[in-house]
Amino acid sequence: MPGKRKKQLTVRFDSNVIDWLEPQSGKGYQSRMNAVLRAYMKASR
Repeated sequence: MPGKRKKQLTVRFDSNVIDWLEPQSGKGYQSRMNAVLRAYMKASR
């Protein structure tokens, strides 16, 4: 189930990717990153 278990890690993203995600509403950009990656994961199955 999504969001039930999370794992902390360090990842490097291009600054323009962060700049695109972060200002959409500031707080919660990491959750948005997770949602984008989850959607990609599901679409590529």
